[in-house]
Amino acid sequence: MTFEYAVYFKLLLICGYNDELKTYIDNALIEQNPLSDIVIELSTSSSDDKKMLSTLNEYLLQVKDTDIDYDKTVFELVLSFLKIKYIEESMSMADITSLMYKLAVCTDRYLDEPWNTMYFLGSLFDEAESGYIDKKDYQCKFTAFLNEGICFCDYPPVQVKESILKKILRKIRDKK
Repeated sequence: MTFEYAVYFKLLLICGYNDELKTYIDNALIEQNPLSDIVIELSTSSSDDKKMLSTLNEYLLQVKDTDIDYDKTVFELVLSFLKIKYIEESMSMADITSLMYKLAVCTDRYLDEPWNTMYFLGSLFDEAESGYIDKKDYQCKFTAFLNEGICFCDYPPVQVKESILKKILRKIRDKK
């Protein structure tokens, strides 16, 4: 198990999703020969999420946090998980956005892209549902994020049109 996978499983466990890790352990028990220490430890505690989380935390102490590729590898694993849940319709959009928010916060990287987009998509869902922001635009950005990983920073900045009053004042000033 790579450290990036360990972080991915840790994030899911913190948010209450243990099925992915249990599936990974079951597959590793069949496919790995010899078994890695982390797989052996996780398999002995697979019925207790807290013990599995503790085991993953101990495993992650072996590496510096800066050596883990959060913004590419871990993010792609998380995004793939969310995309599968969305396509299979096993989670509603509300549940996915809530999970996106939690995952982004749990990384402590929610102020930096790509986690920032995940954080804001999670927090803006209720505003889109209530009509405070454009729901169609929100859904478009949500699906673009899930399907292609397009972050808010990838969109061009909004160009504010100059008001008629400012145009008139500028023309008067330019004539002087």
